[in-house]
Amino acid sequence: MKILYSNKDDIQNKIALIPVGSLEQHGPHLPMGTDSIIAEEIAKRVEEELNNVVLLFPTVYYTCSMEHEGFPYAGVSYITFASYMLEILNSISKFSKKAVLVIGHGGVVSVIDVVKRQLNFTNKTFKVYTFTVQEENSEDLHAGTIETSAIKVINPKLVNEDKLKDVDYSFQEGVFDIITTKESNPYGIINKGKVVIDEEKGRVFISKNVEKLKRLILSLTC
Repeated sequence: MKILYSNKDDIQNKIALIPVGSLEQHGPHLPMGTDSIIAEEIAKRVEEELNNVVLLFPTVYYTCSMEHEGFPYAGVSYITFASYMLEILNSISKFSKKAVLVIGHGGVVSVIDVVKRQLNFTNKTFKVYTFTVQEENSEDLHAGTIETSAIKVINPKLVNEDKLKDVDYSFQEGVFDIITTKESNPYGIINKGKVVIDEEKGRVFISKNVEKLKRLILSLTC
C-alpha cells in the first residue's frame, strides 16, 4: 500500500516502509538521485509483493551529503537531518507500530542509528528498524560498478557511459572520514579499479536486497 494514494482509515497499523536516499553527485555518468532511485526501486518491489503488510512512503531525498563538499549536492546538516527524521517518525508512530528505513545512502547511516536508538529506547509502542542497501565486499564505494550496474537495470537512459572513457579511478585513502570525495578523486567516483557496467550484476544486486528486505519485514509480522 502506498500512503500517497491511501485514506486515513486504510493506513492504520501497517509497517511503514521509508526509502532514504540523497541528491548528490555520482560522478560524470550517473544522476544526482542515484541513491534515492536505487532505494526507491527496492522498496517499491517489496511493496508490490507485501502490499497488505507495508505502507510505502515517499522517498526522503534531502539528507546529509557534506562528504561531497565542492561538488553539487542538495542536503542539510547532520543535526538538522536527525531532528527532521525524529519528527517524521514521531508523527508516523501515531498510526503505525513499526517503521523500516530503507537506506540507500551511506552518509546517513550513523545519523539514523542515533535517531533509531533514541526512538526505540523512549517509545514503548513504536519501533524503528533499518535496512541498508549494500553489496558485501564490494569494490564500489561511490558511483562505481554496483551503483552504475543497478541504475543501468532500473533505467538505462540514466547512465552516460561515454563520460567514463577518460576517468582516472585512483583515489586517496581517508575519503568519507577525513577528506571529501572531491579531495579523493576529482571525478567524484570512489571505486576500486575501473567501473564495469554489468547488467546481470545489477539485477542480482537489486534482487538480493529485495529478498533480504522482505525477510526482515516478514520477521516483524510474527
